[in-house]
Amino acid sequence: MKQKVWVLLVVFILILSLPNLGHSQDKYKYVISPDTDIYFGHISLTEVQHDGKDPVVIREGEVLPEVAVLNFPIAPGDTIRTTESRRCEIQFDTGTIIRLDYDTELKVETILAQSLSSRNKITNLILNKGHLYVMYKRYVRREVFQIITPNAAVKMNHQAVALINAREDGATDIQVKEEKAYALYGPDEDNISEEKIKKLQKFTISKEHKVFLDQYKEDIDFELWNENINENFQELHEGESFIPMPIRRLPKAVFYFAQKYSNLYGEWVWHSLYGYVWRPFLNNYYPWGGWQPYIYGQWTNVNDQLFWVPEEPWGWVPYHLGIWMWSEKQGWLWIPGSAFAPAWAAWDFLMGYYTWRPWSLYDWYLYGSDFYGNYFSPRGAYDYRYSNVGYEGNVIADSKKGKKTLRTIRKEQLKKRKNSPYPIPKELKKVCNNVLSALKRGDERALSSLQKIPDQMVLVKKEDLNASKIQEKVIKGMEIPREKQIEFFSQGESNINHYRQAVNTYRRNNINALTRDTVTDKISKEKGTKTTKFVDNMSFSKPKDKVGMTLIEKLQPTRLKTTAFSEGKRSGAKSTLSKRTTTQPRRGNPASLKPSRSTMRFRDWNPDMKAARRAGVSIKYSSKANEVRCPELKISSSRMVNYSKSYGSRVRLGSSGVVSYSGSGSSSGSSRGDGSSGSRSSGSSSGRSSSGEAKKK
Repeated sequence: MKQKVWVLLVVFILILSLPNLGHSQDKYKYVISPDTDIYFGHISLTEVQHDGKDPVVIREGEVLPEVAVLNFPIAPGDTIRTTESRRCEIQFDTGTIIRLDYDTELKVETILAQSLSSRNKITNLILNKGHLYVMYKRYVRREVFQIITPNAAVKMNHQAVALINAREDGATDIQVKEEKAYALYGPDEDNISEEKIKKLQKFTISKEHKVFLDQYKEDIDFELWNENINENFQELHEGESFIPMPIRRLPKAVFYFAQKYSNLYGEWVWHSLYGYVWRPFLNNYYPWGGWQPYIYGQWTNVNDQLFWVPEEPWGWVPYHLGIWMWSEKQGWLWIPGSAFAPAWAAWDFLMGYYTWRPWSLYDWYLYGSDFYGNYFSPRGAYDYRYSNVGYEGNVIADSKKGKKTLRTIRKEQLKKRKNSPYPIPKELKKVCNNVLSALKRGDERALSSLQKIPDQMVLVKKEDLNASKIQEKVIKGMEIPREKQIEFFSQGESNINHYRQAVNTYRRNNINALTRDTVTDKISKEKGTKTTKFVDNMSFSKPKDKVGMTLIEKLQPTRLKTTAFSEGKRSGAKSTLSKRTTTQPRRGNPASLKPSRSTMRFRDWNPDMKAARRAGVSIKYSSKANEVRCPELKISSSRMVNYSKSYGSRVRLGSSGVVSYSGSGSSSGSSRGDGSSGSRSSGSSSGRSSSGEAKKK
C-alpha cells in the first residue's frame, strides 16, 4: 500500500514538472549588471527615410533624438515619438507589441521594476499624446502592465489587445479587442474610480473626468494599418515554428525569436560541437563566411555601453543573447544563450582604426591579459597564426602561403581567464568544454574555426565610428594583404581598455556633430534661410550655445500640465534620496514626512500608491535605475534587493506601518515612525474592481 502511495506521489510530481520541461525561463541576465533585472525593447517595425520626418527616440538626460531605425534598443527612460507622416512598432523582450500611430509620443518609464509593497513587477508606459495599438503578453505572472495617459491609467490582462488614444482635447479613449482591461480615473486622489472594460467595448474618459461606455468602433486608418500588419506578419506574431527542445528552456526572448523568425530567415541545425544552433539563410547568399555578424548596422550609446543596432530584421535576439561561431562547412552559426549583452564583441584600436569582431568561445580561454593586457583585444588569433614565439612545436610552416598555421594547443593555453568581460552562461559551459576537448585532440573543425578569427576583424576610422550604415565605412580583416597584416596588427597598445576608449570616441563624435549642426543652424538663421539638416546621432551632453538650447527645447518630450505627472520638481521640492553607509532603510515618522498632494501620482495601478497614501509618504519612479522609490523613507527597489541579500529577509513598504520585514534573516513585524512594532502587513493590493461598475477606492 505504501509503495503504491509513493508511486502515485512520484507520478504527481512528474506531471507538475512537465510544463517546465517544454517552456522557457522567465528571465535573462544582463552581463554588465548580472545582479540587476534589466529588460529592453526594440524598434521592430519602422518607416525611415532620413528626411527629418522619421520616428525618433529621445533618451532621458540626453540632448537630441536619434532616428528610430530597425532594431534600435528601447530602455526605461526612452521616449519614442512619431511624426505626422510616419508610424513605428516596438517589441519588448517580454513578447508585448506596441504600435504608435502618427504624431504619437510614448515614454517607457519602467520595465518590470520591483514594487515596494508587494511581489508585483511594474511596467509603466506614459502616453503623452497620440494613439497606441497594444498586444500585451505577460512576462511574469505578477506583472502590473499599465498605459498612463494625462487623465487615466489603463491596466491590461494577459493576451489583451487594445487601442488607447490620448486625444488632443484631453480625453482618453480605451477600446478592447481581446480579453479585458481596467481603467483608473478621477479628478483627485479622494475621488478615484475604476472600471472593467470587456471585449469589444469602448470606454471614454473626458477631460472633465466624465465617463461614457459604448460599443467598439473601428478606427478606419490606424485599424486597417494594424490589421494589414497582422495579416502579413501572422507567422511572425502568432505562427508556430519547429523549435528544438533545448531552445525551449532558454529565456522567453529567445523562445519568441524562435517562434517568429527562426524558420523564416534560417534553420535550426545540429552541430556535434555546439549542439543545436541557428544558421541564417544569408550564408547561402554569401558563401564560405562572406557575410558575417556585426557589420551591417550601426552603434549607439545606451548607458555608456556601445549597443549594436543590426540591419537584419531578425537581428535583435541573435546579436544580444548568445554568440556567433564560424564553421568551415556551414558558415556562421548562432549559439543561443541566457545572458544579454549590448554586443558580444571583442574590441581593439590599431593605428587610428577601431576594430571589433564577434566574441567567440575561444575568447574565454585563449586570449586576454596574458598576451595583451586587455580582454577586449581581438588580436590574440594573429599571434597564433603568424608567430611561433613561445609556441615552438605548436605551429608548422605553410610554404605555399608563407605563413604560420596553428596545428595544436598546449594544455596551459586552455586555462580559463579570471577577468573575462563576459561571464560564461551556464548553457555554454558544456559547449566550451566540447570545443576545448576538440582543440586538444587536433580536431580540424575547431582548428579551422580558430584560424578564421583574424579574418573576422572589422576596422573603421575613429571619425566613422558613429556612421548610420557602418558597412559602408569598414574594412574587413580579410581585405588587408597578408604581408601587411603582421606589421599592422603589431602596432596596437596593450595597456589600454580599447572598448572604453571607443565609447568616449563615440561621445566626442556626437558632440562634434551637434556643434556642426548648431553652427549650420545659426548661420542659416542669420542669413534668413531654413535648414532641413537632421543629425542621426546626436550629442550626449548639453551645449551652452543659446541657439543649441533653443533647438533642444523644441525637441524635448511634451510636458504634461496635469498634476498626475508632477514629480515634485516644479513645486520646488528637493529630492530626499541620499547615499547611506548601511543597506538598512531609515525609519522615519510618517506624519512629518507626508508629501503634498501635487507631488503624488494618484492614477496609478501600482499597489505601492495605496500603501504610500496610508503611510503618509510618496512614491516616485526612476527610469534610469528602473526602480520604484520612496524618498521620505530612503528605500527603493534596488535597496530592497540589497537588504534581502545582506540580511536574508525582505523589506517592504507596509500599509499599516511604515516598513515591514519578513524572512529568516530578521524578526517578523513592522516598524512604525516612532520605533514601535506593530503587526506586519504586506501593503499590497490587487487594484482590480470586483465588478464591471465604477466604484470608489
